Amino acid sequence: MRIENSIRNMFFGVSGQVISLIMGMIVRTVFIYTLGIEYVGVEGLFSSVLLILSLTNLGFDTAMIYSLYKPLAEKDTIKIQAYMNLFKKAYRIIGAAVCVIGLLLLPFLPYLLNGDTRIDHLNAIYLLFLLQSVMSYYFVHKQAIIIADQRHHIISKIHSVFIVMTNLCLIVLLLTTKNYIVVLSTQVAFRVMENVYIARKANQLYPFLMEGAHATLPKKDRKQFFSNLYALFLYKISGVVIHGADNIIISVFAGIAFVGMYANYLLIISTITTLLGYLFHSITASVGNLHVEESAEKKYFIFRVIRFTNFWIFGFCAICLWNLFNPFITVWLGDEYVLNMFIVFAIILNFFTAGMQNATTTFRETTGLFRKGKYRPIIAAGINILVSIILAKEIGLAGVFIGTVISRWSVYFWYDPYILFRYVFFQPVRFHFIRYMVYTLIVVIAAIITDFIARSFFTTYTMWTILFRGTICIFIPNVLFYLLFRKTEEFNYLYHVAKRIVSTKLMKHPVVEKTFSHK
Repeated sequence: MRIENSIRNMFFGVSGQVISLIMGMIVRTVFIYTLGIEYVGVEGLFSSVLLILSLTNLGFDTAMIYSLYKPLAEKDTIKIQAYMNLFKKAYRIIGAAVCVIGLLLLPFLPYLLNGDTRIDHLNAIYLLFLLQSVMSYYFVHKQAIIIADQRHHIISKIHSVFIVMTNLCLIVLLLTTKNYIVVLSTQVAFRVMENVYIARKANQLYPFLMEGAHATLPKKDRKQFFSNLYALFLYKISGVVIHGADNIIISVFAGIAFVGMYANYLLIISTITTLLGYLFHSITASVGNLHVEESAEKKYFIFRVIRFTNFWIFGFCAICLWNLFNPFITVWLGDEYVLNMFIVFAIILNFFTAGMQNATTTFRETTGLFRKGKYRPIIAAGINILVSIILAKEIGLAGVFIGTVISRWSVYFWYDPYILFRYVFFQPVRFHFIRYMVYTLIVVIAAIITDFIARSFFTTYTMWTILFRGTICIFIPNVLFYLLFRKTEEFNYLYHVAKRIVSTKLMKHPVVEKTFSHK
């Protein structure tokens, strides 16, 4: 059942993200040609500011989902009601805190912009972003139970529908009004409607949520929850700083136009990351269930499988990005929006190193090891800001991303595996680092071979260049990975899982059956 739920979550999550990518690129194209690159930069900057503000929520969603694994498995309705009441009250406080802090930051917005800008009504734009963020906190707690119950595909389907409706409206408004305030207001309205709809769906799936309004947790459970939450808050600070500080540093040291140029690359990177995140996030609840029911040996084997999947998928994507990023941006938007290859390398390195952490992050969050090394993320956040600023001054835009990579390697690269192997798998951790280095070396070799062949045939960037390079990227890395790993336990396990999927009743689901039909 865990495999079927995970695959269902993956299928609808990936499908939704493909839709988001296509619609997002269409909207971005219309956006740039109707409003200009500076508006893209402002959107990226304010999104990053509000991501930093989400420190008030940091770790709460993960702590919620983790707390629900056991009562859902045991069908303990009373405890689920008690947790959901706690989450509801907490998120109301969080929403109010984000609102107050966000308003206090309003006078400081001009200091985040390097140079003059032709954009009017910056305060109004920022307040609309703030409103969208604050409103989400009053509905998001209902999503936790759907995710913890291994039914994330329901949220994915709803999100896909709203993405299509929202972006179609935005395109029409951009072309007819060319007014960013109107466009952003519409986007906020659709986001609120989506959150309300998902909350109502949760009530339909779990009718008992509308009962037990006065259910409370025992003191012991409340203490355990807030203890985990405090550790998660500290642990996740680095993640928010890593993802939120980049645009702010770029804006301060390079200017809002560079934020806009990077935003085009980030649209592709974040879409791929989110798409792949669905692949791994969809198995999070299953891993949580695995932790409750299985042995350390079984957990270690599944960890190895996920780590191997990480390597194959993120290695393949990194190679594709290296060969296709600039050709695609050139064909899509033009030469003036292309970044140099050193900056592109730094962006891809940041993407790959973040992706290779998925296995350790998934297991750390689902096994409850929140309190181990809880102060190290503070160190990582400090390293990220300091090194990124220093390198941004010395080598420019690439330094921001290299600083992020250095902070990640300084803390998470070695400590997360150490904790897992000591307290969960009871295995020597040195073999994990050896395997990590082997995987990375193979990705580098595959990238060099692919790049050499791609550059040997085409020197100009056209649609034909993209098609040719894409074919080379699909063929060479995957064949090399297959030849090297086809006899490993991890590969054979994934192969048998794939065969099982084909033969399960999941494939008879109307949507899936229609998708894979050869008729």
